[in-house]
Amino acid sequence: MSLRYAIATPSYAGDFERCRLLCASIDRFVTGHTTHYLLVEDRETALFAPLAGPRRQIVAESALLPGWLRAHPDPLSLGRRRVWTGLGALARGVPPLRGWHAQQLRKFGFARGCDEDVVVFADSDLIFMRPFDIAETGGAGGVRLYRGPGGVTAAMAEHVAWCAMAARLFGLSPPALPADDFIGHLVSWRRDVVLAMCAHVEARTGRHWVAAIASQRRFSEYLIYGCFVERVLGLGAAGHRIDEREFCKAYWGGDTEGLGALRSAEDVLGPGQVAVGVQSFIGQPMSHLRELFERQAGRVQPARPSSL
Repeated sequence: MSLRYAIATPSYAGDFERCRLLCASIDRFVTGHTTHYLLVEDRETALFAPLAGPRRQIVAESALLPGWLRAHPDPLSLGRRRVWTGLGALARGVPPLRGWHAQQLRKFGFARGCDEDVVVFADSDLIFMRPFDIAETGGAGGVRLYRGPGGVTAAMAEHVAWCAMAARLFGLSPPALPADDFIGHLVSWRRDVVLAMCAHVEARTGRHWVAAIASQRRFSEYLIYGCFVERVLGLGAAGHRIDEREFCKAYWGGDTEGLGALRSAEDVLGPGQVAVGVQSFIGQPMSHLRELFERQAGRVQPARPSSL
């Protein structure tokens, strides 16, 4: 039986224009998926509604997370920021969470309940620059699982803490360092594996999966999933295959001087790379990113229409 693929993007109002550009790049270059889903806070569904279409849906956070965890104005910032909390969350040992925590939890919540077999996550700051068939993340050997071998070193304190938390969640010892890294762009998850993972967490901890994960506060969704596949289920049982290639060229800062001078994606994308990811905090103007995409869209043939 052939697998069905979804693309999912957790986003928020501050990334709206970046998300709009991502959507345009998906429509121009990406095939093989049934639907692209935008996972947003309930109060922001109206803002994102214009991006919906025949193959794009807006999903409210309340459909993905339990009712006892909701966003509220943060009194410490005079309401300028949001905090995810509530009496039910506090009673379950979940401290107040920030938006980046909520976006990670949305990914698990969406993958548990979606109709498709595989979810490929595309963050708002990603722009597709070459034709890409999402079904390429599948294959006879299983669904692609990105892994950077030895990518987490002792010098990466935050990543080390995330790795330790993932192991602890499953009752395992912390991995030896350097440890495998599962954080990347265009990461693929299987719905059945996420369901098994959440059930395993609840059976082992006696807590709702959201409470078991979010009570730690320092966590990484990709490291949690990767740990479960690699150290609990095993690759074969999980229906995954390891792929060390990075489909996306990511700019996190420091190497962005050349980005401003780019005239085409061919100047930066390596073999097999199909997208550029430019973090919002490094200050690249949206106008330049839009121009880069439009220039690329005009010079590269689009992907073949999807058969879905």
